[in-house]
Amino acid sequence: MINPENLFQLIFNEKWTEILNLLYTEKADIVSDPILIHAAATFEQVFFDKIEGCPTDNEEIIKNLDTLYLLHNGNFYILSPEIYKILIVELVKRKPFSEAYNYAKIFPEEEICKQVIEEHGNLEHKIETKSVLQSEIITLNWIEIYNRLFELINDKTDTATYFPGPRFIDTVRQFEPYFPNYSQYIELRNQEGKSTSRQIFYYDILLNLKEQSRQNVINRILEIVKPFQVEKVQDIIDLLDNKISKKKNVVFKDKKPEVRDKPKVFISYSWDDESHKQWVLNLADKLCSDGIDVILDRYYLQPGKSLSHFVENSISTSDRIIIVFTPNYKLKADKRAGGVGYEYSIMNAELYNNQTTNEKMIPVLKIGSKEESIPAFMQQFIHIDLRNEDNFNNSYTDLIREIYNEPAIRKPQLGSKPIFPTTN
Repeated sequence: MINPENLFQLIFNEKWTEILNLLYTEKADIVSDPILIHAAATFEQVFFDKIEGCPTDNEEIIKNLDTLYLLHNGNFYILSPEIYKILIVELVKRKPFSEAYNYAKIFPEEEICKQVIEEHGNLEHKIETKSVLQSEIITLNWIEIYNRLFELINDKTDTATYFPGPRFIDTVRQFEPYFPNYSQYIELRNQEGKSTSRQIFYYDILLNLKEQSRQNVINRILEIVKPFQVEKVQDIIDLLDNKISKKKNVVFKDKKPEVRDKPKVFISYSWDDESHKQWVLNLADKLCSDGIDVILDRYYLQPGKSLSHFVENSISTSDRIIIVFTPNYKLKADKRAGGVGYEYSIMNAELYNNQTTNEKMIPVLKIGSKEESIPAFMQQFIHIDLRNEDNFNNSYTDLIREIYNEPAIRKPQLGSKPIFPTTN
């Protein structure tokens, strides 16, 4: 059960996204505990007070408002009528016109809602004409895009590019977190008598997403697959750019991430043997003792858990990724075999997009030479050598300095130009 003090601490630090996640995951406890009910109500008041003066195009705030709207209308977390009205007004202020109009109809008596509804009436004909034209473009182009996409992700012999049902739906849930999971979705399809063929239900899922979410999902899949099927991916990107949208969604940022007080680090490694697994576990424990929030499969994965969801979520949410290289890791990565092949293919997609500015991956050499243990593409990056146990402490210090962005040597600030003496 969540500690109310933790919730109040999140409110104090304005961690709105984390709070909204708790309102969903801890919903059963919150509605039954008076202190948690009070803490949640405090969040509502503070949140709306804080965002009132924020720019209306702040994407993070819009995303939080969307989540709160979904929580309320999905009966996960119920807002009071007064707070719900404030939520709708904020959405009307911040959403694109066509979306704002739909929200405005919920409280048409509010002043800003009246204005939007009136403006919509004046422009309705123009908007409808534009919408029809845009729909024709999507319809004409969509089938070709989808057929190319499905061909790309339907090769069962290639772990990196193949998207079975759970992996596809986990990708959708990255952008639509309340979308049913794989088992729930298939159960619904069966109840409705609909086909559970992957080619058909992938099509149905994408077609029924909002346009922005559909583009996000497609772009995410293309980013993962691109290093392995460059030409086929580029053909799809050209279709998307020319017929649907010029906007591209970049998942990974190439600027150095800000270091949190407790940086989150994912460890990728191969299960070579019991001694190697224990060495990795010891490394993870030591990092935790030094204030680093380690994501390790042995901490979290249990029977019945989704490996693909764990990997993709861990890689996308971590600040840094430690890759422990051994000859066996290289073999599996090159063959794209098993969990290592899957992990490496996801990480390779990020490196492919940010080859000159790798600020997330930390290569660690544990066994073998660079050529024996590190895949060719990754050899261009400087690695930390942890092969020598006698020098472990020094190398480990280099590792945690890198994670915390605390280099041992820093370039000094530039001083002023010296005053040079002159001679008469």
